[in-house]
Amino acid sequence: MKCFKKVLSVFAVAAMTVSLVGCSGGNDTESDEKVFRFGQSNPKVGLDMQTNTNSGASSVADNVLEGLYRWNDDNVEECVLATDFPEVSEDGLTYSFELKEGVKFSDGSDLTTEDVKYTFERMFKPETGATSTYMYDMIVGAKDMLAGNATELAGIKVEDDLHFSITLEYKFAPFIANLGMDYASIYPHEACEKAGKDWGKGTNLIGTGPYVITENDEQTKVVFEPNKNYHGGTPNLDRLEVVYIDDNSTKMMEYEQGNIDMCDLNVNLLDQYKDSKIKDEITQITPLGTYFLSLKVTDPALDEQKVREAISLAINRDELCKTILNDAAEPATSFLNPGVPGHDDTLEPYEYNVDKAKELLAEAGVTNPEFTCKVRLNDEKVATALQAYLKEAGITMNVEVIDSGIWTSSRAEGSLQATLIGWFPLYADADNQMYTYYYSENAVGKGVFYNNPEFDKLMEEARQTVDNDEKRAELYKEADYILSREDYGTIPLYYGKLQFVAKPYVKNAKLGNLIYHLYDIDIDLDKK
Repeated sequence: MKCFKKVLSVFAVAAMTVSLVGCSGGNDTESDEKVFRFGQSNPKVGLDMQTNTNSGASSVADNVLEGLYRWNDDNVEECVLATDFPEVSEDGLTYSFELKEGVKFSDGSDLTTEDVKYTFERMFKPETGATSTYMYDMIVGAKDMLAGNATELAGIKVEDDLHFSITLEYKFAPFIANLGMDYASIYPHEACEKAGKDWGKGTNLIGTGPYVITENDEQTKVVFEPNKNYHGGTPNLDRLEVVYIDDNSTKMMEYEQGNIDMCDLNVNLLDQYKDSKIKDEITQITPLGTYFLSLKVTDPALDEQKVREAISLAINRDELCKTILNDAAEPATSFLNPGVPGHDDTLEPYEYNVDKAKELLAEAGVTNPEFTCKVRLNDEKVATALQAYLKEAGITMNVEVIDSGIWTSSRAEGSLQATLIGWFPLYADADNQMYTYYYSENAVGKGVFYNNPEFDKLMEEARQTVDNDEKRAELYKEADYILSREDYGTIPLYYGKLQFVAKPYVKNAKLGNLIYHLYDIDIDLDKK
């Protein structure tokens, strides 16, 4: 089996977090070196990918750490430390893996199956405090370890230094996809154990990736140099720097002055730069997420399907994308993003029809419906636009801006009638986008309380379909239609775009979904 796994994608997606070399007017001693400087916000969570889910931390740690597989910038899962995708037993529960031979960690130690076993067992130790165990806790024995009732992971069997197997408690189709996430990066047993609580802090991060951390003050920047033991050949860069700049405007100033070579361009600044002298250095991509009006469907003001459909009909998505969002978005056609298998490519954007919205309200016997949409500051502009659209249909949506911390707790406790949110799958899979938010058990924690047994059944069947990607996609397509076109359990608004800037001498500057992968970045010294 060829070692890659293709995923349906409507968009040619480009890479997300990169920072390239050398400034104009920088240090002349760097003129013959390939130095790349990437500007991003400080994640402030350390670089242990078992204990955080921060995309900014991922863009840093990815240069050092590798897993069995990874999702690349084209939203394709590929082999890294494994020779191929695993063989799966007839019952769909046991996965057999083979490690690449001769791979070493940057400290010179050999990668073996014992490191893999240690990594997953560390993940489930209560004292680790891992944040993404839900993606892997279907491994036999994982829940026992999390509960403190076991010290070893029963579901991992080591055969020799290169061969091992993982057995699951139940069929789980996204399992291989989950192994492509940073949270499953493989750690060296001895070095990680020795570092203890300092793992992921400062320079205490060792992996099999192309670079090693030589400096990290955790405040201003992280400096990388090539890993001399890298199994993939000689890395492209002589030095890589990730420079921490939290303010978006300051970040762009540093880019214009040549102090960084690449950074993201916030949508609120797009209008300022899209016709500037750097306009040709802007790359725009559509990631895998969907922005939507999240409704508490059990609330008396919103529990009527016709009311929710009327809300959708009253929204001019085309105008919203072109004017309010400065063309940095595309009108939604369903909840699933077009880059996610299961999205129905035949659907047109949601209809905009104020008269029809009024008719539906009349049919429902609802006069002047009113609800409150509480949002974070960044969403106020869109919320205000929606407020105006709904008013035309006789629907009152009060808008209230609240603190992010209060927003998080209020949503979790289910006290928000409505809010605005963008929900992004970690990779191109509908389970990761739709199950995580709207499956009935999860919908409670998201404050929407959506509960449709037919939808849940489709989601469960898709999870059990481990050997037929086409069937899985069809199941998700049907579930998506029920959720967003029949029940209007959610009001999809748009598929937002992301922008980054990169100097002309930066090669392989891309953004796949939400994470800037810098390990492929190169510098064209002739253009510098």
